Amino acid sequence: MSVTLPSSLQMILGLYAYLLPLLLYVLFSTLALWDLGRRDDVSAVAAWLWPLLIFALPFLAPIVYLFFGGARLAPRTKLMAVGGVAVYLLVLALGSTVGGIT
Repeated sequence: MSVTLPSSLQMILGLYAYLLPLLLYVLFSTLALWDLGRRDDVSAVAAWLWPLLIFALPFLAPIVYLFFGGARLAPRTKLMAVGGVAVYLLVLALGSTVGGIT
């Protein structure tokens, strides 16, 4: 029985595929909660409901808030968040073709 070790590229892609979703969740949640805390025009119900949704639906609710919930972030900041998702999809695609991620 022979055991083959992964290459350096496969190890890096596997590490990024493992850590990038956690980092994106932290990014999206932090941006959404920070923006929500800065806003004065949000009702008391919405001020309680959005954080509950952000923690209950980890990826979906922060993205919905940032792009459709009236967040007052600069478009460049929103583009940066979308870029993080694009990088993650690129890592997954590259990892599946190289063979490090199944």
